[in-house]
Amino acid sequence: MSRNGPEPEVACTLTEEERSERSEAVQRLLVSQYVGYEEREDGVSVRFDGTDESLRAVARFTADELRCCSFAEFNITVSPPYEETVLTVTGPEGTRRMFRDEFVERLEDEAA
Repeated sequence: MSRNGPEPEVACTLTEEERSERSEAVQRLLVSQYVGYEEREDGVSVRFDGTDESLRAVARFTADELRCCSFAEFNITVSPPYEETVLTVTGPEGTRRMFRDEFVERLEDEAA
């Protein structure tokens, strides 16, 4: 697909059962590592603890998301002094809303 071609649809391709399983996985793997988030114009940046466990959990989550959210770009950043792991998800219009509403809000609710 060329950069000037049509943008992919912002939609998750998981079934309801798969979404439920993903929700449980997010809770099990990421909630205890969650630090906070920032909205970006084209997505969200979600911060997690800078531990090895956190990095592995974020990488696993990202690998799973690649299969159902082909419209999004995922970047994992770990920068000195390595106190946080940051997952940035960007994409076409609607990406920020989708990941904020379906991912960040779940983290916020469970971490509270």
